[in-house]
Amino acid sequence: MPTDNRKQSESSYSDDHADEFDSEESTSSEDNLGVPVRNVVTQAFFNSIIRKAPPNCKGKRFYTRAAFLTATRSYPRFGQLKPDPAAKREIAAFFAHVTHETGSLCYTEEIKKSRYCDPKAKQWPCAPGRQYYGRGPLQLTWNYNYGPCGRANRFDGLKNPDIVARNRVVAWKAALWFWMKNVRPVVGRGFGPTIRAINGALECNGKNPAAVKARVDFYRAYCKRFGVAPGPNLTC
Repeated sequence: MPTDNRKQSESSYSDDHADEFDSEESTSSEDNLGVPVRNVVTQAFFNSIIRKAPPNCKGKRFYTRAAFLTATRSYPRFGQLKPDPAAKREIAAFFAHVTHETGSLCYTEEIKKSRYCDPKAKQWPCAPGRQYYGRGPLQLTWNYNYGPCGRANRFDGLKNPDIVARNRVVAWKAALWFWMKNVRPVVGRGFGPTIRAINGALECNGKNPAAVKARVDFYRAYCKRFGVAPGPNLTC
């Protein structure tokens, strides 16, 4: 499921399980959002996703709504599109991809692991013995994503990529970082372009129609739950 695209002071974060770890870009509270994210991503909505995962899934003990809401404080523009239906469509799209990437919040790491080290990304050199396979809600992948994601969220993504699958809040922050950087710019064009931004090289243009359909089905279901139309341009 990882894509070739996937998924600013560098410092290690020592407590792998702390639930409060705000990045420097957090300048406003969730209460200032156009659509309060907590009012859309309710516990009932979150539970409707995670309860579909098998009981033995690591993600059932790892992914929490509380950690997600904490992470949104560092990305206060998430879910703030205008008008309100656009904001709800963005949240629906985000969780549609999260649901697909993690198997309903089951997986914290990619199943088929590889090093995912691009030597051409000289600004983000791979650390010895470290692998940059998919981790977290959007399966952040490649050294050139772990490096800047860590810098933005105050952890060393190159030397400590495992933190994305060990720290609940960092996991969601990594997903939101990738979303705001790579997916948010195309959200207004429809759900299809968001698929292309996340895994277009492996799924779009007829390469994996089943995966595209699965993502679209999740998106439609979440839009319906939020009371908004899914809009046009749903596939890629």
